[in-house]
Amino acid sequence: MKTSTRFYFGASALALATACGASAPTPELMTARNVYSQARSSEASQLNPRGVHEAHKALSAAERAHADDPGSDAERHYSYIATRRSELAIAQASEALAHKEQQRAEQDYQAGLEQRSQQMAQESSQYSQQLTQTQEQLQASGEELRAREQKLAELQAAADRAQAQLRKMEAIREEEGRMVISLSGVLFEAGGNVLSAPAQARLDTVAQALAAYPDRNIVVEGHTDARGSDSTNQALSQQRADAVREYLGQRGVAAERMRAVGRGESTPIATNDTAEGRANNRRVEVIVEPATQQRTSSTSAADVAPPAPAEDDGVPAPPDARPRTSSRQR
Repeated sequence: MKTSTRFYFGASALALATACGASAPTPELMTARNVYSQARSSEASQLNPRGVHEAHKALSAAERAHADDPGSDAERHYSYIATRRSELAIAQASEALAHKEQQRAEQDYQAGLEQRSQQMAQESSQYSQQLTQTQEQLQASGEELRAREQKLAELQAAADRAQAQLRKMEAIREEEGRMVISLSGVLFEAGGNVLSAPAQARLDTVAQALAAYPDRNIVVEGHTDARGSDSTNQALSQQRADAVREYLGQRGVAAERMRAVGRGESTPIATNDTAEGRANNRRVEVIVEPATQQRTSSTSAADVAPPAPAEDDGVPAPPDARPRTSSRQR
């Protein structure tokens, strides 16, 4: 037992003496150890494990050389190789990392280009669709405009023909910048306000003539002769003016720009002493006002005619008949 204890302490003392007497590593070996430690702790251990392993092998050789012959040329030689392999492992790992990042950047760039290309293609498609729609709308608008112009030309031509026909009938005259279309003769049933068939045909021509003045105000005036009472004539002339206004509205003349006025017997154009004169006084006048004249809400004094007697039925009165009688009205 004493012998074993003595041997144990002797071996320990020998090992301590050996450790204390061991030589320090060369600067080359210290550098190799530091650089290898950097390689192991860097991304080289993940990106370049083979290079780190080669550096470890070289460092192990340097450690063995140091253990066998401290400070020897072999220790310095293997230490130098270990340092260079560690540095190479780090450099190769950095290069691999840079290459990987470059690849990632290129992929991101390509992905961005593809996304932008798809976006531009989509926008181009949308612009193309919008352009096509705009062209179609312009084409439709152009066709609609041409159709409208053709329609206006047809209406103008019809209006010109109608006006020429009315002028040929001597039914149109100009008064103070206004165009007056005068319709006389048998326009209504005796004593009533129902338009006769010939009157409707003549009003069809008038409606065509009025198409040339779509922005002008129109006054429809009803007139009677002097036979009958003032109040009866006034009421009858208003009813007949209303009937003409309504008929023209049915033939396309805008109702909002027409107004009907009954004049009764207040504005004769011929004598009421003869059958022919009374027939001329029994009339309806369609007046196209000047373009600059605006319709006002108030009625002019001329529009408010005093009550006038009704028209006769177109039959000449006997020689002894008095000009005013209430028994014969038209």
